[in-house]
Amino acid sequence: MSIEDYLRKTYSPKTFYSNMYGIRRFMDYYPGGKAEKAVYTDVIRYIEYLRKNLDVHPKTLRNYLYTVKIYFNWLIETGQRSDHPCSELNLKDQINKQIQTENLYSPQALERYFETADCSKLPQHFNSRNKVIASLLIYQALTVTEIAELTIGEVNLKKGEISIKAQHHQLARTLPLKAKQIFLFDGYMKNDRPKLKSSAKTTSDAFILGRSGEKITPFGINMMLNGHRPEHERMQPQKIRQSVIANLLSERHDTRIVQVFAGHRRASTTEQYRKTGNETLQEAVDRLHPVK
Repeated sequence: MSIEDYLRKTYSPKTFYSNMYGIRRFMDYYPGGKAEKAVYTDVIRYIEYLRKNLDVHPKTLRNYLYTVKIYFNWLIETGQRSDHPCSELNLKDQINKQIQTENLYSPQALERYFETADCSKLPQHFNSRNKVIASLLIYQALTVTEIAELTIGEVNLKKGEISIKAQHHQLARTLPLKAKQIFLFDGYMKNDRPKLKSSAKTTSDAFILGRSGEKITPFGINMMLNGHRPEHERMQPQKIRQSVIANLLSERHDTRIVQVFAGHRRASTTEQYRKTGNETLQEAVDRLHPVK
């Protein structure tokens, strides 16, 4: 039984791609059959690599470890090995829920990021897709899960809006598109998405498609946007969303309006993005001080 068949048999279709992505990343780290022979120290080395080089969120790090455990479960069930090297391994990385507003991106930085989203050596249909993703982060502040779950039917170009399904931590909502997004999305749907879909083995109504025409995973969005960028030009999708929300509050938008826009279930969650008086004062000093 292949790893793909095992995942489809054991786990839900919704988690298939995310689990497969994590397993492939581990196998790519230990190529040539080394992954299936990995021991406890090899798994630890891989986790340390993710922690130091990818700057991933603690929750994402745990998800990666979870997919590695699934991989070894498959090896055991198919008789390829008799022991599980990391079944008892649990990570204790602390999740800091406090929003560090002083480290977020300015509106100008976000706009520059969007304008350069298609400035790469990738084929045009990949560039177009990546620019669509960047726009959904910057102008609608969607989460990577919301982007991955967005379907063709939820994008209404005639009305200039998109409908977002409710997620575990997010409320359903309908958000307007900017004029330049309507033009961008129209070109992507007519010219570029069909090129991605033509290589798919199965039909998908997902709005955003991966390299092989498959439904993308939330984990893959960061690589799509930043894989071709030099280190100093990369931006984290989660931090982009946080920046958009914080910038709206800084522009004196009503908290309730921003809460609905962001899909937060509680106003207290939105308030975490509001900059303190000291941060606002420091920004003014930095902007107005005559010595640069």
